[in-house]
Amino acid sequence: MTEIGTCSIVYTDYYDGKHRHAQGDIPVEEAITLYLNGQALVKLMCTPTRVEELALGFLFNEGLIEKADEVAAVERCGDNRAVDVWLNHDIETPKLRTITSGCSGGTTFEKMSGEQSRVESDLRITMQHVTRLMKKLSHAAILYHRSGGVHATALATLEKEIQLLCVAEDIGRHNTLDKVAGTCLRQGWLMRDRVLLTTGRVSSEMVNKVTHMNVPIIISRTSPTSLSAQLARMWGITLIGYTRRHSFRAYTGEERVAPADNCAYVQQ
Repeated sequence: MTEIGTCSIVYTDYYDGKHRHAQGDIPVEEAITLYLNGQALVKLMCTPTRVEELALGFLFNEGLIEKADEVAAVERCGDNRAVDVWLNHDIETPKLRTITSGCSGGTTFEKMSGEQSRVESDLRITMQHVTRLMKKLSHAAILYHRSGGVHATALATLEKEIQLLCVAEDIGRHNTLDKVAGTCLRQGWLMRDRVLLTTGRVSSEMVNKVTHMNVPIIISRTSPTSLSAQLARMWGITLIGYTRRHSFRAYTGEERVAPADNCAYVQQ
């Protein structure tokens, strides 16, 4: 199946007192039902790309699975409006929920509390790396450049050279995080000691997911919320926002931000 994240639409364009008919792309939004061991678990409003990775990442970030080898099978079904995940063990599934793509954020099964383990990492990042990474994310946001209206998230490494390991786009900020986590599970890539980049606002649920991924640094193009900053501080996350060409704001964990461009990784 060829995954398409945008669709073409005819609209009326108004400019300077005149109007004309035009055609352009807008992002696709669909409801995808996730089945776990044959039981409907959650209905995700999303951009229907990397749907299998979205399902795996959601299960991982919700604490329902910890490793890829727990998954016996994952496949699209129901005219591609559903994804079926079978584990090699039984699990008690929560009640079916619908997770929206709207600004109010998604819904999580996992309770957020101060009992979440702190993220321990020797990773350091420079001021130059912050702006370079966000520039790379901007260039890699293919769906956004095609249609607008979507968020992008990437997992990056600073080892040897800065690079984006994987990039995911979706109408939902939370979905992009799950797609990244699912891709890493499938590829066998480590998530710890990496940097998480996102174009969207950083909510408390996003910090919760990032902590579960054991990622020590979050960089956003926009703002965190008050609760996300509180949780990031509690869980040892470096939270950076309002990243621009020559500036950004470190809300928590500023000790991981180094002024020079020669100390990206410090290992004990």
